[in-house]
Amino acid sequence: MEDFDVGGMVWNPLLRTTKLIAKDKQICGKSMGYDGTKPEKSYKIIGRCFTNAIYRVAVLELATNAWKVLIVPDLTKSYKYPDTGQCFIEMLDLSKEVIKIFCILPCKANKSTSNTRILSIYKGDRFSVLQQSKRTGEINIWVTEKEIGNGDNGDDVVWMKFMTLSRPDFPILLSHISTSYFVDNDIYGKSLVLCCPSTKPRQAWVYIVRGDLCKKIKIDGVQCRFQSSVYVPSLITIT
Repeated sequence: MEDFDVGGMVWNPLLRTTKLIAKDKQICGKSMGYDGTKPEKSYKIIGRCFTNAIYRVAVLELATNAWKVLIVPDLTKSYKYPDTGQCFIEMLDLSKEVIKIFCILPCKANKSTSNTRILSIYKGDRFSVLQQSKRTGEINIWVTEKEIGNGDNGDDVVWMKFMTLSRPDFPILLSHISTSYFVDNDIYGKSLVLCCPSTKPRQAWVYIVRGDLCKKIKIDGVQCRFQSSVYVPSLITIT
């Protein structure tokens, strides 16, 4: 949870403990990760900031409660994005606090503004990526063929097409920040669950798609753009 004037707070609902996060007005878009190389997991907060026309990433270790801004390499020079339309996943190694390219995404576009792309998790240990054309509204979803484990460098990642969706009753996604989704494939078939906002009316919605079925559910009490929350599915004490 975060307040722009006061700062952020991490809450462990199981232990009913909280910890205040150091305030920094230049850092936004916070999420959580951990260093898995140590005997005990060391949780860290990851934030993004844009200062002096330079994109930066900052890391806060919960034990010290101090922000550290990392040097972000200019990945556009080596991959020529968006000139080639190639997209990739950046990886932040929290043990070394180094940012590097993990793997290339299967989706391409000549212009970075012509599509909305969202990254998600598939079956708990794989990646999923959604791309929607802002012109046609068509959605394509890919998933990784094999699980992604700790220590993987991304060289062996193989993507396969999971779903293509084109329906007139499906929205044009406004922002990857305010939109989250997950997909599954079980005995009932492939399904997509997506949470996103709309401007007219100003409302948040959940869409459930399976086969020819598309169900739209309104989220009461949410009437503006929002950001996804992050939780830690662990019994480890946050210190």
